[in-house]
Amino acid sequence: MTVGAGRLGALSMTVALLLYGGLSVPAPPALRGVELSIGLLILAAVGWKLPLAVASGHALRRPSDIGWMPVAVAAFAWLLWAPLLRGAALGWEAADILRDVVPLAFLFLPVLLVPALRSSGDRAVRALAGGLAVAGLLLALRWWRQAEWGFGAIGRRAMADGGVYLLNAPSVLFAAVLLPALALSLVAVGGRVRYWMAAIPCAAGGALCLGALAGAVHRTALGLAVLSLALTALWWARRRPWLALPLLLGFGLLAMAGGDALVGAWQQAAEKTRLTGANARWEEAAAVIDHAVATPWALLFGDGWGARIANPAVGGWRVSYTHTLASYSLLKTGLFGMIALGAYLAALVRPWCRLLKTDPPLALAVVPPLLMALCLHTSFKYLDTGVILSLMLVAAGCRKGLSAP
Repeated sequence: MTVGAGRLGALSMTVALLLYGGLSVPAPPALRGVELSIGLLILAAVGWKLPLAVASGHALRRPSDIGWMPVAVAAFAWLLWAPLLRGAALGWEAADILRDVVPLAFLFLPVLLVPALRSSGDRAVRALAGGLAVAGLLLALRWWRQAEWGFGAIGRRAMADGGVYLLNAPSVLFAAVLLPALALSLVAVGGRVRYWMAAIPCAAGGALCLGALAGAVHRTALGLAVLSLALTALWWARRRPWLALPLLLGFGLLAMAGGDALVGAWQQAAEKTRLTGANARWEEAAAVIDHAVATPWALLFGDGWGARIANPAVGGWRVSYTHTLASYSLLKTGLFGMIALGAYLAALVRPWCRLLKTDPPLALAVVPPLLMALCLHTSFKYLDTGVILSLMLVAAGCRKGLSAP
């Protein structure tokens, strides 16, 4: 892949993310024109040859200098075909099968995006990070519009998520962490007025995303965001000791101006935890395990793509999803599929560790949305999860990070 093609691919992905944030939703109920446009833009970024090679397994015959690629291609080939054939054999609805296969492609998007974009290096990193951050901000602004811009309700009453769950998109949580972290990085680098001026809209955008998560009482996401930002602030304070005083002053002003809202948000999160606990995740997991151990075939191979289960987390309705990736993969792909998925995710740990050494703020920014998606939430099925993974892997191969403008 040439540098020019990589830049064009990065531009195509940026436009796709802007469409996603501005016009689409995390889990669209139907395939509309905007979703088709996003799909075509992704295809324009990766080409058509590589997807065919990956889906057929032929990509395994190609030499690759990307260490995690062979494991990822082999895992994707198994997770695509074995559950697909199993689901077809059991007679599941084609629409339900498609609803599972498309999220699988999103989760393995790095297999296609990283080879296509890595030739552009830092430009691709900035394009993906910027596209994700703006997409998350647009989704948050759309939610604020639904909430009638009720900023004063933060910490006073829990605001509704809305019918399309805009705030569940991982890009919102990513923006809630990256934008304030980028503002801090711009201030830390200093030396130029334009850096300080650019920090203001970054901080404002991050505040809008954090405020939306607090307003809708997304307790775990908000807690992970605050923890990630605290670690980023400590990292910068260690490198730039003079930042300690501005940070303390900033926190003091925030406490004075929004102390009641902060305390109220904390109380709302505690009350939600008392009332809902883990949102029936344990009961859901128990139902999946009981179903899986009923037969050896279900345990080893799952029920395939398109399978449904009576899910206690949604009142016992038969649905085609569960709320965690572990229970979802056990239900659909069995133990063999879980092993393949685990091998893929484990292969991505080393690149993240490399990114943590070269660009800690960016490495910390990807952790909250990925933890939510891969461990706690249905957002493992969303487009932006795959894009965040791709950003992490492309950035891990670059020398210059976002923390240094």
